[in-house]
Amino acid sequence: MSVKYFMTQKTKNKISLQEVERIAELARIGLTEEEKEKFSEELSAVLEYVEQLKEVDTKNIEPVSQVTGLINVLREDVAEDFDREDRKIIISNFPEEKEGCVKVKQVM
Repeated sequence: MSVKYFMTQKTKNKISLQEVERIAELARIGLTEEEKEKFSEELSAVLEYVEQLKEVDTKNIEPVSQVTGLINVLREDVAEDFDREDRKIIISNFPEEKEGCVKVKQVM
């Protein structure tokens, strides 16, 4: 079912415009008055749908973390040695080098 379906239903607990403004502030996005009203309705419909999902009996349903049946094909991570010439060629292609190793920018 789509959000539009739930928007046509009466929502019990409508999200206020102040709550929408707070969510927008936390997300660092600006909203027009029309967007605030629209998102108030849509977010209320989503929450109403979640409330409806809570009513579904899942006692005899097994938890599922993967539904495709596919498995990862992994290989052992093995370091390979290069001869000195190949190593020099590889390192020469990088902008920076330190103590015979490739130097890269820190990634966080």
